[in-house]
Amino acid sequence: MNRYMKKILLINASNRKKNTYKLLTSIENILKNKGYETELITLYDYKIDYCIGCEVCILKGGCFIKDDVSSIMSKIIESDGLVIGTPVYLNNMSGILKTFIDRTCSWFHRSPVAQKPTLLLANTQGSGLKNTLHSIEEVMTQWGVSFGGTISRNGRSFNKPIEEKELSHFIKLINLDGKKYSPKFKEIYTYNVQRTLARNVFEKDKEYWEDNGWLNRPYFPGAKLNTIQKLYGNGIYKMLCKVINPIDEK
Repeated sequence: MNRYMKKILLINASNRKKNTYKLLTSIENILKNKGYETELITLYDYKIDYCIGCEVCILKGGCFIKDDVSSIMSKIIESDGLVIGTPVYLNNMSGILKTFIDRTCSWFHRSPVAQKPTLLLANTQGSGLKNTLHSIEEVMTQWGVSFGGTISRNGRSFNKPIEEKELSHFIKLINLDGKKYSPKFKEIYTYNVQRTLARNVFEKDKEYWEDNGWLNRPYFPGAKLNTIQKLYGNGIYKMLCKVINPIDEK
Protein backbone atom coordinates (compact mmCIF):
# COMPACT_ATOMS: atom_id res chain seq x y z
CA MET A 1 0.00 0.00 0.00
CA ASN A 2 1.19 3.54 -0.68
CA ARG A 3 2.43 5.66 2.22
CA TYR A 4 -0.57 7.97 2.27
CA MET A 5 -3.96 6.82 3.54
CA LYS A 6 -6.07 5.83 0.59
CA LYS A 7 -9.55 7.25 0.39
CA ILE A 8 -12.64 5.31 -0.67
CA LEU A 9 -15.80 7.11 -1.78
CA LEU A 10 -19.10 5.33 -1.15
CA ILE A 11 -22.19 6.58 -3.02
CA ASN A 12 -25.68 5.93 -1.71
CA ALA A 13 -28.24 6.16 -4.51
CA SER A 14 -31.28 5.73 -2.29
CA ASN A 15 -33.45 8.54 -0.95
CA ARG A 16 -33.75 6.73 2.37
CA LYS A 17 -30.99 5.87 4.81
CA LYS A 18 -32.29 2.35 5.29
CA ASN A 19 -31.32 -0.86 3.50
CA THR A 20 -28.85 0.42 0.91
CA TYR A 21 -27.37 2.90 3.35
CA LYS A 22 -26.99 0.28 6.08
CA LEU A 23 -25.20 -2.09 3.71
CA LEU A 24 -22.89 0.69 2.56
CA THR A 25 -22.18 1.56 6.18
CA SER A 26 -21.19 -2.06 6.79
CA ILE A 27 -18.80 -1.92 3.85
CA GLU A 28 -17.46 1.40 5.10
CA ASN A 29 -16.73 -0.07 8.53
CA ILE A 30 -14.77 -2.94 7.00
CA LEU A 31 -12.74 -0.49 4.92
CA LYS A 32 -12.06 1.73 7.94
CA ASN A 33 -10.87 -1.30 9.90
CA LYS A 34 -8.49 -2.06 7.03
CA GLY A 35 -6.97 1.42 7.44
CA TYR A 36 -8.67 3.32 4.62
CA GLU A 37 -10.14 6.80 4.84
CA THR A 38 -13.79 6.80 3.73
CA GLU A 39 -16.54 9.19 2.75
CA LEU A 40 -20.16 8.12 2.35
CA ILE A 41 -22.40 10.48 0.38
CA THR A 42 -26.08 10.33 -0.59
CA LEU A 43 -26.96 11.53 -4.08
CA TYR A 44 -30.26 12.98 -2.89
CA ASP A 45 -28.30 15.48 -0.78
CA TYR A 46 -27.07 17.09 -4.02
CA LYS A 47 -28.69 19.03 -6.83
CA ILE A 48 -28.45 16.82 -9.92
CA ASP A 49 -30.13 18.12 -13.07
CA TYR A 50 -30.94 16.11 -16.16
CA CYS A 51 -28.53 15.82 -19.08
CA ILE A 52 -30.02 17.65 -22.07
CA GLY A 53 -27.94 15.87 -24.72
CA CYS A 54 -26.18 18.99 -26.00
CA GLU A 55 -22.79 17.17 -26.31
CA VAL A 56 -20.89 20.26 -25.10
CA CYS A 57 -18.98 18.09 -22.59
CA ILE A 58 -17.86 15.78 -25.40
CA LEU A 59 -16.96 18.38 -28.00
CA LYS A 60 -15.62 21.19 -25.83
CA GLY A 61 -15.13 19.75 -22.34
CA GLY A 62 -17.00 20.77 -19.21
CA CYS A 63 -20.73 21.30 -18.72
CA PHE A 64 -22.62 24.59 -18.58
CA ILE A 65 -25.34 23.25 -16.22
CA LYS A 66 -24.91 24.83 -12.80
CA ASP A 67 -25.59 22.20 -10.15
CA ASP A 68 -23.63 19.84 -7.89
CA VAL A 69 -22.63 17.22 -10.46
CA SER A 70 -19.11 18.58 -10.96
CA SER A 71 -18.57 18.37 -7.19
CA ILE A 72 -19.59 14.69 -7.14
CA MET A 73 -17.45 13.96 -10.18
CA SER A 74 -14.46 15.57 -8.46
CA LYS A 75 -14.99 13.39 -5.39
CA ILE A 76 -14.96 10.28 -7.60
CA ILE A 77 -11.87 11.39 -9.50
CA GLU A 78 -9.96 12.24 -6.33
CA SER A 79 -10.80 8.95 -4.58
CA ASP A 80 -8.59 5.87 -4.68
CA GLY A 81 -11.57 3.55 -4.86
CA LEU A 82 -15.31 3.77 -5.47
CA VAL A 83 -18.34 1.92 -4.09
CA ILE A 84 -21.73 2.53 -5.71
CA GLY A 85 -24.84 1.30 -3.91
CA THR A 86 -28.41 1.39 -5.22
CA PRO A 87 -31.79 -0.10 -4.44
CA VAL A 88 -33.59 -1.89 -7.25
CA TYR A 89 -36.34 0.24 -8.78
CA LEU A 90 -38.42 -1.53 -11.43
CA ASN A 91 -35.69 -4.00 -12.31
CA ASN A 92 -32.93 -1.38 -12.53
CA MET A 93 -30.90 1.25 -10.70
CA SER A 94 -32.53 4.20 -8.97
CA GLY A 95 -33.52 7.17 -11.11
CA ILE A 96 -31.13 9.60 -9.45
CA LEU A 97 -28.17 7.30 -10.11
CA LYS A 98 -29.13 7.03 -13.78
CA THR A 99 -29.55 10.83 -13.95
CA PHE A 100 -26.07 11.31 -12.51
CA ILE A 101 -24.56 8.72 -14.83
CA ASP A 102 -26.09 10.47 -17.86
CA ARG A 103 -24.07 13.54 -16.91
CA THR A 104 -20.80 11.58 -17.14
CA CYS A 105 -21.15 11.13 -20.91
CA SER A 106 -17.70 12.62 -21.62
CA TRP A 107 -16.13 9.87 -19.48
CA PHE A 108 -16.85 7.42 -22.30
CA HIS A 109 -14.50 9.46 -24.47
CA ARG A 110 -11.99 10.84 -21.95
CA SER A 111 -12.22 8.95 -18.71
CA PRO A 112 -10.57 10.55 -15.67
CA VAL A 113 -11.53 7.46 -13.63
CA ALA A 114 -9.90 4.83 -15.84
CA GLN A 115 -8.53 1.92 -13.78
CA LYS A 116 -10.18 3.17 -10.58
CA PRO A 117 -11.08 0.17 -8.39
CA THR A 118 -14.87 0.03 -8.23
CA LEU A 119 -17.30 -2.14 -6.27
CA LEU A 120 -21.06 -2.32 -6.93
CA LEU A 121 -23.81 -2.97 -4.41
CA ALA A 122 -27.52 -3.54 -5.06
CA ASN A 123 -30.36 -4.66 -2.83
CA THR A 124 -34.04 -5.42 -3.21
CA GLN A 125 -36.90 -7.03 -1.32
CA GLY A 126 -37.88 -8.82 -4.52
CA SER A 127 -36.25 -9.40 -7.91
CA GLY A 128 -34.12 -7.44 -10.36
CA LEU A 129 -30.65 -7.70 -8.83
CA LYS A 130 -29.05 -9.29 -11.87
CA ASN A 131 -30.33 -6.71 -14.35
CA THR A 132 -29.55 -3.80 -12.03
CA LEU A 133 -25.95 -4.83 -11.45
CA HIS A 134 -25.52 -5.62 -15.14
CA SER A 135 -26.74 -2.14 -16.12
CA ILE A 136 -24.29 -0.41 -13.81
CA GLU A 137 -21.46 -2.71 -14.83
CA GLU A 138 -22.09 -1.70 -18.46
CA VAL A 139 -21.48 1.92 -17.43
CA MET A 140 -18.36 0.97 -15.49
CA THR A 141 -17.03 -0.71 -18.62
CA GLN A 142 -17.50 2.58 -20.48
CA TRP A 143 -15.79 4.47 -17.67
CA GLY A 144 -12.88 2.03 -17.94
CA VAL A 145 -12.66 1.23 -14.23
CA SER A 146 -10.95 -1.78 -12.69
CA PHE A 147 -14.03 -3.74 -11.70
CA GLY A 148 -13.79 -5.03 -8.12
CA GLY A 149 -16.95 -7.14 -8.10
CA THR A 150 -20.52 -6.94 -6.85
CA ILE A 151 -22.35 -7.43 -3.57
CA SER A 152 -26.09 -8.04 -3.51
CA ARG A 153 -28.78 -8.67 -0.94
CA ASN A 154 -32.48 -9.46 -1.30
CA GLY A 155 -35.35 -9.97 1.11
CA ARG A 156 -34.07 -13.43 2.05
CA SER A 157 -30.43 -12.43 2.55
CA PHE A 158 -30.55 -8.83 3.76
CA ASN A 159 -29.73 -9.78 7.34
CA LYS A 160 -26.63 -11.66 6.20
CA PRO A 161 -23.68 -9.52 7.35
CA ILE A 162 -21.29 -8.11 4.77
CA GLU A 163 -18.10 -10.15 5.05
CA GLU A 164 -14.57 -8.94 4.38
CA LYS A 165 -14.08 -11.71 1.81
CA GLU A 166 -16.78 -10.08 -0.35
CA LEU A 167 -14.48 -7.05 -0.64
CA SER A 168 -11.23 -9.00 -1.11
CA HIS A 169 -10.82 -8.41 -4.85
CA PHE A 170 -11.79 -4.76 -4.51
CA ILE A 171 -9.27 -4.23 -1.70
CA LYS A 172 -6.57 -5.98 -3.70
CA LEU A 173 -7.16 -3.62 -6.61
CA ILE A 174 -7.05 -0.60 -4.31
CA ASN A 175 -3.66 -1.66 -3.00
CA LEU A 176 -2.44 -2.09 -6.58
CA ASP A 177 -3.86 1.29 -7.69
CA GLY A 178 -6.11 -0.55 -10.12
CA LYS A 179 -3.13 -2.08 -11.94
CA LYS A 180 -2.57 -5.76 -12.78
CA TYR A 181 -6.28 -5.93 -13.56
CA SER A 182 -7.48 -8.69 -15.87
CA PRO A 183 -10.16 -7.21 -18.16
CA LYS A 184 -12.88 -9.17 -19.89
CA PHE A 185 -13.00 -9.26 -23.68
CA LYS A 186 -15.96 -6.87 -23.63
CA GLU A 187 -13.88 -4.34 -21.71
CA ILE A 188 -11.07 -4.69 -24.24
CA TYR A 189 -13.55 -4.25 -27.08
CA THR A 190 -15.06 -1.11 -25.54
CA TYR A 191 -11.61 0.34 -24.90
CA ASN A 192 -10.69 -0.11 -28.55
CA VAL A 193 -13.92 1.47 -29.75
CA GLN A 194 -12.98 4.48 -27.63
CA ARG A 195 -9.40 4.28 -28.91
CA THR A 196 -10.62 4.39 -32.51
CA LEU A 197 -12.87 7.38 -31.84
CA ALA A 198 -9.92 9.14 -30.26
CA ARG A 199 -7.70 8.43 -33.25
CA ASN A 200 -10.15 9.14 -36.06
CA VAL A 201 -13.07 11.25 -34.85
CA PHE A 202 -12.60 13.53 -31.86
CA GLU A 203 -9.49 15.69 -31.78
CA LYS A 204 -10.02 16.50 -28.10
CA ASP A 205 -10.12 12.77 -27.36
CA LYS A 206 -6.95 12.16 -29.35
CA GLU A 207 -4.99 14.72 -27.36
CA TYR A 208 -6.25 13.22 -24.09
CA TRP A 209 -5.42 9.65 -25.09
CA GLU A 210 -1.97 10.64 -26.32
CA ASP A 211 -1.24 12.51 -23.09
CA ASN A 212 -2.20 9.42 -21.08
CA GLY A 213 -0.21 7.02 -23.27
CA TRP A 214 -3.27 5.00 -24.25
CA LEU A 215 -3.41 5.45 -28.01
CA ASN A 216 -0.82 2.82 -28.87
CA ARG A 217 -1.95 0.18 -26.38
CA PRO A 218 -4.57 -2.59 -26.65
CA TYR A 219 -5.73 -1.72 -23.09
CA PHE A 220 -4.87 0.59 -20.20
CA PRO A 221 -1.22 0.52 -19.00
CA GLY A 222 -0.45 -1.96 -16.25
CA ALA A 223 -3.37 -4.29 -16.99
CA LYS A 224 -2.81 -8.04 -17.26
CA LEU A 225 -3.50 -9.14 -20.83
CA ASN A 226 -2.51 -12.49 -22.24
CA THR A 227 -1.28 -12.88 -25.82
CA ILE A 228 -4.74 -13.67 -27.18
CA GLN A 229 -6.24 -10.59 -25.51
CA LYS A 230 -3.50 -8.36 -26.91
CA LEU A 231 -4.03 -9.73 -30.40
CA TYR A 232 -7.79 -9.33 -29.99
CA GLY A 233 -7.51 -5.71 -28.84
CA ASN A 234 -5.14 -4.63 -31.58
CA GLY A 235 -7.13 -6.60 -34.16
CA ILE A 236 -10.41 -4.92 -33.19
CA TYR A 237 -8.66 -1.55 -33.28
CA LYS A 238 -7.24 -2.07 -36.77
CA MET A 239 -10.61 -3.26 -38.07
CA LEU A 240 -12.50 -0.32 -36.56
CA CYS A 241 -9.97 2.17 -37.91
CA LYS A 242 -10.85 0.97 -41.40
CA VAL A 243 -14.59 1.30 -40.75
CA ILE A 244 -14.65 4.57 -38.81
CA ASN A 245 -13.04 7.08 -41.13
CA PRO A 246 -11.02 10.06 -39.88
CA ILE A 247 -13.01 13.28 -39.58
CA ASP A 248 -11.05 14.95 -42.38
CA GLU A 249 -12.07 12.26 -44.87
CA LYS A 250 -15.26 12.58 -46.90
